[in-house]
Amino acid sequence: MLFLMKKLILSATGAVTSMLPLRLRHVMAKSLLEDSSLAREYGYLYLSSLSRKLNVVRLSAAGQYGTMVSSSNDLSILRKYAETGRWAPELAEKLKKFFAQSGGTYLDIGANIGMTTIPIAQYNQRVKCYAFEPEPVNYRNLQRNIAENCPSSNIETFQLALHEREEVLPFEIADGNLGDHRLHFETSLPAKQNEMGRKIIEVRCVRLDDLPIELAGPIFAKIDTQGAEPYVFAGGSKTLAKADAILVEWSPYHMARLGGDPNVVLQFLEAHFSYGRIEETDAKAGKQGVTEPMATITSRLRKTIGQWRDNPLNYVDIYATRTPPAAE
Repeated sequence: MLFLMKKLILSATGAVTSMLPLRLRHVMAKSLLEDSSLAREYGYLYLSSLSRKLNVVRLSAAGQYGTMVSSSNDLSILRKYAETGRWAPELAEKLKKFFAQSGGTYLDIGANIGMTTIPIAQYNQRVKCYAFEPEPVNYRNLQRNIAENCPSSNIETFQLALHEREEVLPFEIADGNLGDHRLHFETSLPAKQNEMGRKIIEVRCVRLDDLPIELAGPIFAKIDTQGAEPYVFAGGSKTLAKADAILVEWSPYHMARLGGDPNVVLQFLEAHFSYGRIEETDAKAGKQGVTEPMATITSRLRKTIGQWRDNPLNYVDIYATRTPPAAE
């Protein structure tokens, strides 16, 4: 109700101000932008909206990882980075502790514009990073951000979606949340995130196990593919079985939207990892759970397959390890 009232007030205000002389409207807009609290709360939204009207296609923001660029309609990842100077700080710290001062391999499956690859590549140049991002605009910005912020050559990028087979598949584009792009699958499950109105492109899909990548331990894999996780595991079982730790998003709604079987994920984790932890994702402030035997974790998550199937807001991360993770 409060949101509706605010919307009505803003609409009425816009109607009134549109009748004022142009110069007076300019003075009013300038005074509003000088309000620090207003700029802090809504400034990025104003900037993004204005960029679209002026045909500005990219914005950049400075923060802890350097100057990062993304599309001007990025209302999620770049906005958070612009407002706080960082993105996914919990994961960044987890990776630093995991690799410590050793080398190793980081698989960033669903890399977006590089906000988790670049920090670890900067921190430890002995870590070889493989970043996978299928969406063309995100991929170009990923390459720009690497070129701008990573002087070493320890990142290799792939403009690919990982799947259980090699083919070209439809891919839907989310407006505003550029981390919500995903493979497109026709399903009877009711769409809860305006999926039916999204632009559809095509992307190349391959099996992770078929790629010529070199793995040196320790190996950490992050998998965030908006529902394609069962297919990633199916096509990358040999590679991912070599990982020492995996962080994978668990979202029954998104997996159902793509026609995938969530049990594929749970069965793989049971077969190859002894311990696990359920964590809130970085988008939900990164609250960590308690480390437990993997069988306990998977048993609990199986109950959510049906319970969470119709709600896209119900999702967590699973952190799987072979040995009990060090206290973080």
